[in-house]
Amino acid sequence: PAPAPVLCALLPRASFERVLRETGRRAGASLSALYLNQPLGRQLDLMRLALPQARRVGVLWGPESQNNESQLESAAQARGLKVVGVPVKPEEPVFNGLKKILDESDLLLALADPQIYNSSSIQNILLASFRAQVPMLAFSPAYVRAGALMAVYSTPAQIGQQAGLIARGVLQGQPLGVPQFPLQFEVSVNEHVARSLGLKLDAGNLAERLRRQERGT
Repeated sequence: PAPAPVLCALLPRASFERVLRETGRRAGASLSALYLNQPLGRQLDLMRLALPQARRVGVLWGPESQNNESQLESAAQARGLKVVGVPVKPEEPVFNGLKKILDESDLLLALADPQIYNSSSIQNILLASFRAQVPMLAFSPAYVRAGALMAVYSTPAQIGQQAGLIARGVLQGQPLGVPQFPLQFEVSVNEHVARSLGLKLDAGNLAERLRRQERGT
């Protein structure tokens, strides 16, 4: 137990939920989080803006990311999209499931899961995706520089600003509230990969259209 409310920031949702499981605590007025990763709906909306013809979203499920399966299915269904998901067990090679994904999907949605996406696997996944002409929507600008088509992410400064607003509210007597996703975000595009796919994408334009869509304007 902490003497003051605790806000966890700059960590993925799966990591915070693991902390809750391991400590037996519950999120609430004294313990909450500002997640590092993006809401699934925002990622799917970016896909629809950048690739309006794409309908099949491929996902490799690892032990941590699989908890998002039902949420992704619901978000995809609401947008007229189909999820092609393949679970990857800890003892299995990633590339068995990757081949099925690349054969049956229009886009590979990378979700932060260290069993699937790590320093030893990412280059081969990106290379296989590029050769199959199935673009990757990633969770990090570093992956975009490495060869993913695009990513939506929040910078540490954006998360820090939101965390500061939450902290100010607590100091004014408000409870922490439920864990939340970042409100501000950026979009990054690998122009070389986009050109190879016959696409002309502007990261700033995509980000602004996505923000307007979320504001309902």
